[in-house]
Amino acid sequence: MTALPPDMSGLPTTPTPGRKRSESARLSILAAAYELLVSAGLQQMSIEGVASRANVGKATIYRWWRNKGVLAAEAFMHAVAPAIAFQESTSARADIARQMKGLSLVYRGRTGEILAEMIAHSQGDPGMREALFAGYLQPRRAAAKAVLQRGMDQGEFLPGLDLEMLVDALYGPLIYRMLIRQHPITDQFIEQTWSAVFDGIVRRA
Repeated sequence: MTALPPDMSGLPTTPTPGRKRSESARLSILAAAYELLVSAGLQQMSIEGVASRANVGKATIYRWWRNKGVLAAEAFMHAVAPAIAFQESTSARADIARQMKGLSLVYRGRTGEILAEMIAHSQGDPGMREALFAGYLQPRRAAAKAVLQRGMDQGEFLPGLDLEMLVDALYGPLIYRMLIRQHPITDQFIEQTWSAVFDGIVRRA
């Protein structure tokens, strides 16, 4: 999977005070890191390998990212987030269904394998865990809650719904299958998941 267009959300980094980060170098480093994630995986990815591929010094990378886990989290977010963004239409329900279908396509392949590996690795790396949550998972949840809230505001969904619970109900099964890898993330599975949730929250005429 090749790198996708950039998502402009930021992740916590640790730049040296007074030293501005070159945007072109940043983009080269993120692209190189993601390419190594795809081709070799997180365990085999190294700062040395990223530096060589991006044609920068290791010191440049360490000046902006505290370790390879934090770098990997930002590189993943930068490459993947645009492909799974919500598209707004007149129907919040249709927007969620469309986004979940696109997300399932991304997570059932190599991208899902990379994310599962990063989630596992982050359990022993607090910096990476925070970067992955703050830069990737939390913004995705916020976007989903915004669509659900829009559905309530425009009368498509019942009022007073628990947004956190609904996000878990919609996306939890998908994440579970991505992590466990015992059952496929099929279109039928995704459709059954959102249908089960929507049946309980859609306002009837």
